[in-house]
Amino acid sequence: MSAQKNNLTETKIEAIVLTPEVQQAKRKAEDYLRDPEKTKKLLAAVVEKAKKRQDKKGPLAEVWERLKALSRLINAFVRKEYKEVPWQSLVLSSMALLYFVTPSDLFPDFIPVAGYVDDATIIAFVVNAIKADLDKFLAWEAEKSTP
Repeated sequence: MSAQKNNLTETKIEAIVLTPEVQQAKRKAEDYLRDPEKTKKLLAAVVEKAKKRQDKKGPLAEVWERLKALSRLINAFVRKEYKEVPWQSLVLSSMALLYFVTPSDLFPDFIPVAGYVDDATIIAFVVNAIKADLDKFLAWEAEKSTP
């Protein structure tokens, strides 16, 4: 039963990934990753929006920490400091950041609470999907900062 449920979930995910909207978002994310200047602007927009929305003690605090980790991963890749990450993980990360800075996403940001929840859900999904790669990056980052 569990394997059957897992296959159904995988089928739903595959159907979502193949939608024209997701494919368009994927192409846009890849374009950003291939253009360091566009990526720098994206990262600056993420930082600016995150500053406005950061909840240091609330339930979304962990999500914002993960958002910062995704930003640092992409920044390190673009700066050619960290290359040990699969392209697909970078694309998913970039897609999440683009979604985060898009003002008219599923629930526009001006809608109280819901405007945060959809962003947090996308970020959490991506972090979960690339967990092993993000953990490797965070370990590399920690090792690099150790004297």
